Amino acid sequence: MLFIDDFSEEAVRLVENPVFSGLTTNPTILKRDRPDLTMLDAMALLEKVPGTMHFVQGSVKTTEWITLLEELIEAGKITASKFVIKLPWEPSIAAPITKELEKMGLKTCATAVYSLRQCYTALTVGVDYVAVYFDRMKRSGIDPIKRIQEMLKIGANTDNSPKILAASVKELQSAYELIAIGVDSLTLPLKLAREFIEGDFLMNDLETFEKDFRM
Repeated sequence: MLFIDDFSEEAVRLVENPVFSGLTTNPTILKRDRPDLTMLDAMALLEKVPGTMHFVQGSVKTTEWITLLEELIEAGKITASKFVIKLPWEPSIAAPITKELEKMGLKTCATAVYSLRQCYTALTVGVDYVAVYFDRMKRSGIDPIKRIQEMLKIGANTDNSPKILAASVKELQSAYELIAIGVDSLTLPLKLAREFIEGDFLMNDLETFEKDFRM
């Protein structure tokens, strides 16, 4: 699945293309693209945005939002099945929250995952996605391809493995490498998302076919 890591007006328009499954956000993206919106405001807006599902990040240190979100779901203002809630994956505080969210019908995502410890603990509590940060791993001295392959191997040994969502992708070549090793989902910044849906026509195929087309 392919997601756009952005919440600008352009991203909302681009996600109408069915190649994309939705938008991914976090507090930093909201601060940049929608500075007037809280997490719950963002969900109310995303409710109306095309896509199979959208990712929104919750807090693990402040949890009052969970009760407010449950009220919105019960009131029919938020469709639980349309959202994945990302939690910064510190297992000691994030793991119990995932169980509350699951009872509300929400999918969950362990985010900012760098280590096998984080990945394995996320797997044991049954999160739906594990968001790994490709470029940040590289800049931290971690071989991201090797680390993600190790995570995929761990997941292959279980019947209920979370899907890997690769984030922090800065180049198309990195996206290709992630696809090649079997990553389930990618979330791309807006610029790369635009490039990703451009055709690779080596011999001017599109123009030739369109020129020769007869109705």
